[in-house]
Amino acid sequence: MASSLSNKQFIAEMIGTKRRLEDYPDRFDKNLVMHEPASLPFGGTFHGLAEFQEFYPKVREFYDFTRFELLGVFGDDEIVFATMRAGLAKSKGTIYIAEQFRFEGSVLKEVRLHICDDQAASDHLRALARQASKA
Repeated sequence: MASSLSNKQFIAEMIGTKRRLEDYPDRFDKNLVMHEPASLPFGGTFHGLAEFQEFYPKVREFYDFTRFELLGVFGDDEIVFATMRAGLAKSKGTIYIAEQFRFEGSVLKEVRLHICDDQAASDHLRALARQASKA
């Protein structure tokens, strides 16, 4: 149970201060797996830090971090959830995120992003998808 509290504190700090995984090299597995919803421009499954670093710049372009808010961090055993509200760049839309983190002890092994969006965000995502299909 002590690791659960430590893991929740770690996630709250990392997200609350808008830091990146690379800032905590001892807290994630070198083969970390990240699942991003296919509806996002950077959607897919990524393995390891190198693949994370390839898609993460798209994340920074997609969200408006001035409208980003950590709503809560919840956890039990080796699973921690963080809930957030984030604005979308170049849009009035808001997206709600539940990010699921799976740990083994204090080492992060897997991240899975779950999203719920509002109408403006849905419209924005559809427009991005249309642009991508024309490219």
